[in-house]
Amino acid sequence: MKHWYIILIVLMLNSSLTIAQTQREIYNSSVKAYESKDYKTFLQLTQKLDSLRPFHPNYTYNLASAFALNGNTEKALTTLQKLVMMNNTTAFETDEDFKSLQETEGFRTVLALKNAQNTIVANSKLVVTLSEKELHPEGLTYLSKSKTWLASSIHKRKIVAFDFKTGQCNDWLSANNMLSVLAMKADTKEAFLWVATAAFPEMENFTKNMNGNAEILKVNIKTKQIVNRFAIPGNHVFGDLILDRNGVVYVSDSGKPMVYKIEKDVMTEFVSFENDGYNMQGLAFNDNQSKLFIADYLKGITMIDMQTKAKTSLIFPEGTTAKGIDGLVFYNNTLIAIQNGVKPIRVTALKLNEQQNQISSFKILDNNRPEFDEPALGTVVGDKVYFFANCPWKAYDQNGVMDAGKVSNPILFGCKLD
Repeated sequence: MKHWYIILIVLMLNSSLTIAQTQREIYNSSVKAYESKDYKTFLQLTQKLDSLRPFHPNYTYNLASAFALNGNTEKALTTLQKLVMMNNTTAFETDEDFKSLQETEGFRTVLALKNAQNTIVANSKLVVTLSEKELHPEGLTYLSKSKTWLASSIHKRKIVAFDFKTGQCNDWLSANNMLSVLAMKADTKEAFLWVATAAFPEMENFTKNMNGNAEILKVNIKTKQIVNRFAIPGNHVFGDLILDRNGVVYVSDSGKPMVYKIEKDVMTEFVSFENDGYNMQGLAFNDNQSKLFIADYLKGITMIDMQTKAKTSLIFPEGTTAKGIDGLVFYNNTLIAIQNGVKPIRVTALKLNEQQNQISSFKILDNNRPEFDEPALGTVVGDKVYFFANCPWKAYDQNGVMDAGKVSNPILFGCKLD
């Protein structure tokens, strides 16, 4: 078992200090149990950690190791398969902990699955390269009435309009008191643009007292003026938003696991994930807006019944992983999931059953593309999904300072959907 290191800062972005300390204590106890070869206790503790923080690569690795050391070959192989779908770069095959598995057919199957993840699948095509190199786009939207494409900026704290053919960018909304801009959606009449913003160290002129700040902006599209702002006390990151046909806005929060709604210019809690969620991301309605789908970056996708607010977790079929979904859109009874929290990065089409409460089949649209580096939010226009493929999160140092030498101009990709 090689994976003793742990990064507590990203254990649970929304967890309380008490929970984080509990995980640290359990983790340290598991290390001691392993080192003393008390493998039964090691298994019990790693199972507890996995329940507290699913899809954590270290916990998953250690859980596979614990199963193997306790002679549970079937569960060890199943857990290794889960690990490979999250990260196919982990060199578990040389670990002595798995020596008992190495001559089994199941182990060879897992190794074959690991190698298969290197296959390049390329359905999305390059549409245009934007002119503003250090923009760091996150989201985009299309205003059909004015035929305007908009891109949001994490680094520059603004919204730009860009030419769909040339990529030339011009500031559309830039205000000194804006935070990093993430998702953007217009109402059906395109009277107002609703904008999700949050403070990140990677944005220009960030100061530590901004930590935890997040706002939803209501922008008059005609005048390009901010007409209202919505915020919730506490530490928040408003990552995505979506509007229904009546103009009610729904917002995901990855700082506090919650979905909010803004109705008649009043922001309230809609559905809480405080007891069963971790890092809430992309939002998507089905066609009649009876169901709202929300991605949890660590756990997968939950369907919310809009009448009852009941939650149903979608079960991912073998050959997929629920981890790392950022962008989420709906098209033709299918959820398109942009997965940037896995290795390799992939875009997956998840076909829903007739009741739209489970996944019936899937198709990998893009996998292991060398051009892709943290694609983020997507938007559907016509029969295509569009997204920026190279959001430069890796170009910043530990203080959030961008190294321009590590940044490439934003590239917009589009994928025709069946």
